[in-house]
Amino acid sequence: MNCKAFAISVASILLTGSLVTIGQPRAAGAGAEIRAIGTLTTTFPSPDIAQRTQGNLVIFSRYAVTTYTGSLEGTTVTLQTTVRDDVVEKKAFQTNTGHFWGRLDGFEPGSFSFIVHNVVDRSLCPCPPGLLAQEVKFVVVEGTGSGGLEGICGGGTAKTGVVGTDYDYTFRFGKDCKANN
Repeated sequence: MNCKAFAISVASILLTGSLVTIGQPRAAGAGAEIRAIGTLTTTFPSPDIAQRTQGNLVIFSRYAVTTYTGSLEGTTVTLQTTVRDDVVEKKAFQTNTGHFWGRLDGFEPGSFSFIVHNVVDRSLCPCPPGLLAQEVKFVVVEGTGSGGLEGICGGGTAKTGVVGTDYDYTFRFGKDCKANN
């Protein structure tokens, strides 16, 4: 085989290999770190599951459905539990457990479980629903990732304001997550 024919053969092999790679969806790999930013919208599909008072505390639980757009595209379903003290502390403490399914920055579809923790200053209330600025802490439950999000860990914050909610999360994969060692 002469040099020209050899070069054309190698070029054809490389071109074919790159086209196959381009067509494949990405999957998370060890050592990868991805910053995910975008917006989310939350709706409450049903009335509160339960609500009661204990002294100055109002305690309630409800379901929420959230749609993510941006680097993280998908849906979450959460169970929110809130303890609110509008008399003494003028704060609300909220813990959400939930499940996300969708895509992260073009990865294959997958899912993971998460926990959200939120402490809200309610000293300016009474306030209209949705107009209370807050910063939410979001954490992936390590070891729960599946599909294209297998091995995921990390989290970040979501800031809720008058206009909407923006999220800023950092995710890692594989051996960078303690549960995956």
